[in-house]
Amino acid sequence: MPDPELAALRESIRQRGPADVPRASRVVHDYLQEVLRDAGAPGHQGAHRWARDRLRLFMVVSWGNWFGVLERLPQEYPMLRGEWRELVADPGRFGPEHLVAWWWLLQPSMFQPLVAGQLREMSAPLRDGVAGVLKDGGDFDGRLVDWVAFGAA
Repeated sequence: MPDPELAALRESIRQRGPADVPRASRVVHDYLQEVLRDAGAPGHQGAHRWARDRLRLFMVVSWGNWFGVLERLPQEYPMLRGEWRELVADPGRFGPEHLVAWWWLLQPSMFQPLVAGQLREMSAPLRDGVAGVLKDGGDFDGRLVDWVAFGAA
């Protein structure tokens, strides 16, 4: 990333205001509704909980790679890493919409397209996962992520 792009990212981070969680919530909601519909589980609350939980896991695991860009901002990096860790550490309080909104806030022109692209890539595995759990009897709650164990890893 050239220096002018890093400077723009740094300035965007410094100027950020509150995260647009309501907008991110709508995006995540609509996204999950489409995944569940495609998986044959529209309106299934257990499937919704599972898909939301698994979506958050996908985000935590894959979006951590984006920190490679943020590492190039040594003044901001520790603060940003701390914010991300706080979001990841409390799944009961911070769902996938919070993760989306946080990345969007850093620099919308960079991260909104990245988030959208990643969501497209995650659709098929989520759809197939929901369909697979349905096929295996539908015990979605028994397959939720153990976030305490995940955080300890």
